[in-house]
Amino acid sequence: MREGLIQSHRLATLGTIATIIAHEYNNILTPVVSYAQLALGNGDDAALMRKAVEKALTGAEKASQISNSLLGFAREADEQLAAPLPRTVDDAVQCLARPPAKDGYELTVDVPEVRVAMSPVNLQQVILNLFLNARRVLKGTGGCVTVTGEVQGSLVRIQVSDNGPGIPEKVMERIFEPFVTEPAGHEPPSPSEPKGTGLGLSICRDLVRDAGGSIEVESEPGCGTTFTITLPRLDELFERQ
Repeated sequence: MREGLIQSHRLATLGTIATIIAHEYNNILTPVVSYAQLALGNGDDAALMRKAVEKALTGAEKASQISNSLLGFAREADEQLAAPLPRTVDDAVQCLARPPAKDGYELTVDVPEVRVAMSPVNLQQVILNLFLNARRVLKGTGGCVTVTGEVQGSLVRIQVSDNGPGIPEKVMERIFEPFVTEPAGHEPPSPSEPKGTGLGLSICRDLVRDAGGSIEVESEPGCGTTFTITLPRLDELFERQ
């Protein structure tokens, strides 16, 4: 039942970003269709034909990249406990489908080339959930989300920070409990973006704990929020064996 709940939340997360994905796919297809129509109407223009093919190829590659990330995220976690940190974070970013700048905020990633002892799908689920929470409060504000990583001996410390409105103290006390939804004082999501289930952070905590790690949060109203994930460093585990 617990594994089913985790998988259901993963699919619910895909539902949350479905409108983002549909909008971005439309942005990809619009120039492809436009150039194709121009090329068909000007069959003797070799330069235009070439540009139409190049636009089609670029769009197809981008769409394929988004689709592959989404398909990887949707599958059930396997027994593989080796998540390459940069690639896993990048996969989570790709699931957002559109560049953060288009939604009026910035995203900065600076993580080391290291593997952690956690299922890549599970770690992607944790990172993506934190991204979506930050995006909701930063959209259109010109704010910033920062993802950093640091190796500390046998551990890897990952921080996801935003400079948004922060979390009220009374909500902080229950932030990892099930069914705790968006904090009071935050702007509600738009009608096109479904409200969260309130299970995201609770499931994130369980996934991180199952991997032998921990997740903590620091926040101050008006000054932003930082989630810190600490996980075993896989390369260090191999070195000890």
